[in-house]
Amino acid sequence: MHSKQLHYFITTVQKGSIAAAARALDIAQPAISQQIASLEREVKATLLERSFSGVNLTPAGKVFYKHAEKIADEIDNVKLAMEAFHPAQHKKIKIGMLPSIGNVLSLPLLTEITKNHKHVKVEISTGPSYTINDWLESKQVDIALTYQQAIEPRFMNLTPLIQEELHLVFTASPAYSQYAELREKSFIKFWEISELPLLSPGNKDALGQLIADYEKATGVSLKHDLAYSGQLMTGLRQVMQGEGVMILPTSAIFHLRESGLISTLKITQPEMHRTVLAATNKQVKLTQDVGHIIDVIRQVVAQENTLNHWCGTLEFASSTFIAQSA
Repeated sequence: MHSKQLHYFITTVQKGSIAAAARALDIAQPAISQQIASLEREVKATLLERSFSGVNLTPAGKVFYKHAEKIADEIDNVKLAMEAFHPAQHKKIKIGMLPSIGNVLSLPLLTEITKNHKHVKVEISTGPSYTINDWLESKQVDIALTYQQAIEPRFMNLTPLIQEELHLVFTASPAYSQYAELREKSFIKFWEISELPLLSPGNKDALGQLIADYEKATGVSLKHDLAYSGQLMTGLRQVMQGEGVMILPTSAIFHLRESGLISTLKITQPEMHRTVLAATNKQVKLTQDVGHIIDVIRQVVAQENTLNHWCGTLEFASSTFIAQSA
């Protein structure tokens, strides 16, 4: 029995299926199946009942799962304790963030850490909100930068960073006359967006959920007819080509706006905004290095806000971490 087997088993139980665990761990399903089968042979008991709908714990599995969680936690504690004996090594902090956040934060964050925090090495990965949540829950990242609509208080400790404004994004090229009227405006009312072809993600994504919430609150239905890949850069390319408009924070598009490739309008009546937060896993003991990096993240967020790269209101809490109860 080894830690990888326990990790795969626990994640499979938490996600409810081997397929969901494979997505969360970003590995192939057969690898998980083989490790769990090997674990069952070793303990001489069937731990999971498998079906087309997923997996369920057997009576033996329920007993084993309780012990497996405790063992996995102790392994994590041992690793943390051993780090104190290797002070010369760089501590690697893994951060997961959405592409829009990564667009504004990745480069200045890496620059700041390389210049002034040489004892820590940061590794950044980007993905949709639901994938980042999976990474944090399965302990593949130490910090997740996510949105209020995507938080899961069941396993997250949270620190608010910024309440970002959402803007309408459209092409700046005069070649597309259908957007000429927009270029004459200084802001746009939410209901006016219903007259425009909108590129938007589905409700599985945090931004899609937010847009749906605003539609429900206002009674205004937006046009979601355009095919959208779900990839930020692909969507922005469609926007620049005059194929539609998007609703995005300035963090996602400030570089394109400064280059004169796209234009933006602040959305009003009602204003659209959402809170960005730094999340850590409640099951993982908070280390000094992780807390330090969150402080650095807050510093860089404030810097980008001052530069108008990330428009909104800073939401820093008085303490470093705010625990959310389930």
